[in-house]
Amino acid sequence: METVEITDLDHQGRGIGRIQNKIVFIPNTIPGEIVNIHITQEKKNYLVGRVDQFVKKSPSRQEFLCPYYPLCGGCQILHLPYAEQLIYKENKVHNIFKRYHVEVPIKPIIGSPKPFGYRNKVTFQNENGKLGFYEEETHRFIEIKNCLLLDSKINENIIHLPKHSGKVVVRSNQQDITFDHQKKVMHNIVDFQFMVSLDSFFQINDAVTELLYQKVKEYLQAQKTDTVLDLYCGIGTIGIFVSRDCKKVIGIEISKEAIENAKENAKLNHIPNITFICGDAGKESKKLKEDITSIIIDPPRSGLNQETLETILTIHPKKIVYVSCDPMTLVRDVNLLKEYYHPVEVTPFDMFPNTYHVENVCLLMQKSDTKSCKIDELPVK
Repeated sequence: METVEITDLDHQGRGIGRIQNKIVFIPNTIPGEIVNIHITQEKKNYLVGRVDQFVKKSPSRQEFLCPYYPLCGGCQILHLPYAEQLIYKENKVHNIFKRYHVEVPIKPIIGSPKPFGYRNKVTFQNENGKLGFYEEETHRFIEIKNCLLLDSKINENIIHLPKHSGKVVVRSNQQDITFDHQKKVMHNIVDFQFMVSLDSFFQINDAVTELLYQKVKEYLQAQKTDTVLDLYCGIGTIGIFVSRDCKKVIGIEISKEAIENAKENAKLNHIPNITFICGDAGKESKKLKEDITSIIIDPPRSGLNQETLETILTIHPKKIVYVSCDPMTLVRDVNLLKEYYHPVEVTPFDMFPNTYHVENVCLLMQKSDTKSCKIDELPVK
């Protein structure tokens, strides 16, 4: 057993300490705390430990509201009061941009109106007729009867969900739930309605989604003469949300089911000036003949691939609004675009309270002295 003082938090919400000048990461700890730990992982450059005993606790520590924390791994910072969670996440974004030498104003983080009961979708593991999650980084099953992050409608129905083999995916809109791949759930964002299939991507926190979309619209500042390209458009939500401000929106998404949802949602909201294309974002963008003035990007956690980066720089729009669920890949891509685009501002959003994740919206503006470039001239090789 080792005694360690916690000095900071890492980007996964784990406490940071040292044992004989070697960094050790310890979940469920707060700076200023002193803990007795045992080592669970030993790597070349760092250690991972687990708390056996608290020698000194932080006065700000929030005692667990959840009987499964921190075993199930769904939450990482539930022990922090919500106000401190927001400070941690805002500082995390600042630190990541500073580490990679990207100078950009970071706005105060936008918190979630609901720190609990916000998740509209969940994937349960099924084991021996019981539903739950796997303990973090293991296959140890933990039965879950009530999760504080889930919409109450899902919690109310856990006992009634099917117990077939494999995973059970559930989606809710606070009134209705579905676990049937043939059925869709309706989500309302401002005055728009979106039909969402069980497996299609839709942000998991409706209240923060609305705030985030308003920020995208604010950054875009679309005009009636603008043609906007919406890459990784999913079921068309962001493109539809901004469509009334511009001449035309073109959405590209590789998921066939999502594109079918997107077309249905355009009809549902009576949006005539939006077109959806099913295919790879980079490949399909190259084929466009329209004069694209702005691009909205909402890629997966891995960020932009080489081909999409090349296509964006070839199109060379005046403005890029980048929605990112991972500040590490966001700063990497901003770095790759910086020769041609100036990062104007980043606004963090707490889409995922009680976890270490943080969503961001970044505005990038075309540098006035740059032009559209040929593939062999790109700085992203």
